[in-house]
Amino acid sequence: MHSHSLDQWTHEHLFLGERHDRNARRTWFVVALTAIMMVGEITAGSYFGSMALLADGWHMGTHFAALGIAGAAYLFARQHARDARFSFGTGKFGDLAAFSSAIILGIVAVQIAYESVLRLLSPVPIAYGEAIAVASLGLCVNA
Repeated sequence: MHSHSLDQWTHEHLFLGERHDRNARRTWFVVALTAIMMVGEITAGSYFGSMALLADGWHMGTHFAALGIAGAAYLFARQHARDARFSFGTGKFGDLAAFSSAIILGIVAVQIAYESVLRLLSPVPIAYGEAIAVASLGLCVNA
């Protein structure tokens, strides 16, 4: 009997790496920590009149978005790792996630520059003592 199966020439495209799941868990932890600090800095920056805190809060927002996208890419890559429709594997989702993150960072940078120009034209009073305390915490989280 003659067989027309291609099974002998197929193979998996599983390129996730040994530490894929560990890296995904660590990414989600950093996403949560970044989100908390982002909300804190944006809130404090608005309340205390600090453009520096607002800028860092929005900057943390870009980290939150980038890491969230990376976490989603980890999840998607794991869920579709053995899917034959992805002939070159699912590793490319990490690259697409990085590209999306760069686009988001650019958009937020333009927004921060715009708000900074507005602050130069119409300065607001800043509560430096309170802003420094929040900024110090933000520095620890960034580190």
